[in-house]
Amino acid sequence: MGGDLRVHAERYAMAHEGRHPFTDCRIPAGGVLVWGADEDWHFEHTVTAITESMRLCMARYDVEWLDLDIDAVRDELAYWIGPRFPAEAPVPGSVEWPAPTGPYADAWHRLFREADADAVLLAAARAEELLGLLFTAAACRHPGSPTVFRCVAKEFRPSGRRAFYGVVVDNCIKGRPDSA
Repeated sequence: MGGDLRVHAERYAMAHEGRHPFTDCRIPAGGVLVWGADEDWHFEHTVTAITESMRLCMARYDVEWLDLDIDAVRDELAYWIGPRFPAEAPVPGSVEWPAPTGPYADAWHRLFREADADAVLLAAARAEELLGLLFTAAACRHPGSPTVFRCVAKEFRPSGRRAFYGVVVDNCIKGRPDSA
């Protein structure tokens, strides 16, 4: 399934003031959700699915979240929850697929350990849909540029508040964006 998640998380934490990669992926994943989700979507499950897909992809390719290819992230969670041979699939929370630590770990447990299979599949499908839209928008808005998060995410630091990331591409699925 790719890189060893536990080893990757330990290396990442050593290089990032003790933070787990799931923690650092959560804020930009929220930006993706806010950018493209419908109002009736289960926010926590969908953002958790996007976050987990980013974390898994970071371990597979051993890159920072800003350098993740959006298209690869779109497909990553499906590799883990929808393999061809379910008996061989890693179980969330197992040695092969360890749970994250940090402030958003409870949301991970609620989706991947406590929710039923339909809720997990729905959250994964919505994450895949949003990431597909983001990939298409990035490719359309910036033809020839890499379709990585670095090209579509912008950090915002309001005075006295915690930083957050927003998505800053035009959604040009229905046509070419205005050239400005």
